Amino acid sequence: MPVCYAANIKMKIRNILFTLFLVLLSACSATPLAGVDSNNVNPTQIQPIAATGTPVPVIIPTSLPTLTTAPTVLTPLPVKPVNDVPALQMVRQGPDKVICPILLYHRIATPSKADPYYVTPTEFRAQMQALKDWGYTTISIARLVNVIRFGGKLPARPIVISFDDGDITVYTQAYPIMQAFGFKAVNYVVADYVNTPGYMNADQLKELSAAGWDTGSHSLMHQDLTTTKQLDWEVVFSREKLEKLLDVTVDTFAYPFGKTNDDIKGLVAKHYTAAMGLGVYVTQRRSDLYFLWRRPVGLGCDVKTFASYLPWNTPPEQ
Repeated sequence: MPVCYAANIKMKIRNILFTLFLVLLSACSATPLAGVDSNNVNPTQIQPIAATGTPVPVIIPTSLPTLTTAPTVLTPLPVKPVNDVPALQMVRQGPDKVICPILLYHRIATPSKADPYYVTPTEFRAQMQALKDWGYTTISIARLVNVIRFGGKLPARPIVISFDDGDITVYTQAYPIMQAFGFKAVNYVVADYVNTPGYMNADQLKELSAAGWDTGSHSLMHQDLTTTKQLDWEVVFSREKLEKLLDVTVDTFAYPFGKTNDDIKGLVAKHYTAAMGLGVYVTQRRSDLYFLWRRPVGLGCDVKTFASYLPWNTPPEQ
């Protein structure tokens, strides 16, 4: 047999064998893998078989990552503050006629025996609580005088709270109680009592002034002005001494014992914008500027009695 013919026969046989190999390989790939349900197979879960027969773990992502966009900025809804307080209602009064009670206190302490110049701390706190419940707002004496003279707006239920003499209990008892209720007052100070036992010292009076309290003169030595021979000293020098000692402006005066006359009022009018008298009325007028009505509050004054002193003694309408 020629060599070229034999080589051709070998090539055909090799091609036939290669074709049979391909057919067998295709059939094997179509046969289900042992232990795998062909109806539920997930191509991503099929693992190749290692030479040892142990499955090789392969992590194949099932989905592509999602592209993110810039986050949307949401504007928060307005939130009502927890301690939201309604705006203070203002009412126009004056000039001339102004409804504004003025209260007078001396000592806030429990006396050893009955004394009308005392109010116990318990009574005082109950009275301040009542004022708060009834909607009162304390105002300065300067504000009251200005509205009496020229007219203007005041809180719907204004009140002036005053203390005479400068007793130490005003600082130790009344001041913290009034702070708790947001109230302020006016101190009518006897000039020669400052820095003496039982009375406030200059630093304490300055602290009250810095806290918004007014300071007025209650004379130099608390003498009866209708009989004293030192009227100028009691009225004029007391102001000068207090202003220098306390570094405050002293614009109003309170007559010791509530006693005065036309001559004394005339002298006071030359040096002060107004003066305090005594009385039960709550309407203040321009003609009363040098004897404004001021109601003393004494020992044993319960809330019911206290209510009778005031023009408004029920909670305000909401």
